[in-house]
Amino acid sequence: MTDHLPLPPGRVTARRISKSFGGVPALAGVDLEPRPGRVLGLLGANGSGKSTLCRIIAGEMAPDGGELLLDGEAVRFATPKDGVRHGIVIAHQHPSLAPDLPVWENLFLGMERCGLGGFVSRAGSRRAAWHMLQAVGLDIDIDQPVERLSAAEQQLVEIARALSREPRLLILDEPTAALSAALVERLFAHVRALAASGTAIIFISHRLQEVEALCDDLVVLRNGHRVGSWELDGSLDEARVLDLLTGDSDVASRARDRKPQAAREVVLTLEGLAAGTALRGVDLDLHSGEILGLAGLQGQGQEQLLDAVAGFRRKDSGRIVHRGRALSPRRPRDMIRRGICLVPNDRHRQGLFMNETVGENLAAVSVAMQPQPWRLRRRALRDFVQRAIPRLLIKTRGPAQPVATLSGGNQQKVVIGKWLDGSVDVLLLSDPTKGVDLRARREIYDTIADLVAGGSAALVYASDIHELLHHCDRILVMFEGRIVEALSGSAMTEQRVIAASFGRVA
Repeated sequence: MTDHLPLPPGRVTARRISKSFGGVPALAGVDLEPRPGRVLGLLGANGSGKSTLCRIIAGEMAPDGGELLLDGEAVRFATPKDGVRHGIVIAHQHPSLAPDLPVWENLFLGMERCGLGGFVSRAGSRRAAWHMLQAVGLDIDIDQPVERLSAAEQQLVEIARALSREPRLLILDEPTAALSAALVERLFAHVRALAASGTAIIFISHRLQEVEALCDDLVVLRNGHRVGSWELDGSLDEARVLDLLTGDSDVASRARDRKPQAAREVVLTLEGLAAGTALRGVDLDLHSGEILGLAGLQGQGQEQLLDAVAGFRRKDSGRIVHRGRALSPRRPRDMIRRGICLVPNDRHRQGLFMNETVGENLAAVSVAMQPQPWRLRRRALRDFVQRAIPRLLIKTRGPAQPVATLSGGNQQKVVIGKWLDGSVDVLLLSDPTKGVDLRARREIYDTIADLVAGGSAALVYASDIHELLHHCDRILVMFEGRIVEALSGSAMTEQRVIAASFGRVA
């Protein structure tokens, strides 16, 4: 480690930060020096310590060792509000919003704008809220409760709230995971302008192309240690990054292992499937042993399609045919009994019981579908949980560990794993690796590949084009509620997918 130079004005520096949970080290003497006017990319697998380090810097968590310096002076924050007062603001991957309060009140929660007499200035706050949301590309009713917003809209509210604090250090923890490409570019333009004004920015992402496009500097963490750092010159050495992230130089090549599969019997057919304004007539065939990808810009009907097939959304017209039998599901249970199961894109709100253990979550579907719930197969459930944990490579102390304490990647494995105690015929997955590190991403797709190798089929929507290109047998591109391009073999290229996503079909 080189000697530290004198800190320029406005600099926030973390030195030798250590933190352990239950005797397990999360950070082991990590240094981080985001520089004013520059964007620092912070990369690492889930569980590497990224979020823990940033929460310590923001005052949300106390370190076990090390120090935080502001302008060269050691400080210690008692509360997150202390961090905000010193100009350190964090926008979390999972928005920390009050769901029952209006959008505009959430933007100023804890930092209310007051007028004469110390009363909250509603008119002034609402005007400011509207301008803040417009700046990040969000045009919504600011008086509606936050709980009515989509995941992407909530993420933009979280980001707008952070930007409104005019921080000296802004920490963006996976800010783009739920955003469309257009919204990502608008956010990046705003971040670049903020950096140009002298703000230091820490940007956490699992998308290497975003780090390459936005960041000036890069730091890589692995297992609580800082294992690499360098300045970026507009390009990213992906092989070097992957090697540092995983300790495995072959991870990139193994992500491209899937070979084209021979055509098998059709297990699921959609004919003219329509629902609301989101789905306008979708036709597709899904084959046994196949991973079929759904691509396209966010909001083109991919999630609604999966919801309709899974029985969460009523179709207006069209047919769903499973192994020769037409289905009209009234509820998800009808499709689960047929072996058609959905892994939703919001694991916290839709995929897990966050207050329960790993074992209870893995066994949840089996318990819910038990024909005689008063006669649970307790031994069989325990055996299933014990098999599922190593099969999915879930990093946990055991079935009794609270699922909320797992990293994002391991939580997602639990969401998928709960469907494995049964005859899954069609697995529907909505952005299954959102917010998941590279190694966990590969392990999740390995699990999907193992499942379809046994004769099941998978229909996968992913916001990351590269993910679909690496792991799918075919790709269908959706635009404005319809499939506009079907790609396979040598036609599966990034250029073709992007062109079709914008309605430009070859």
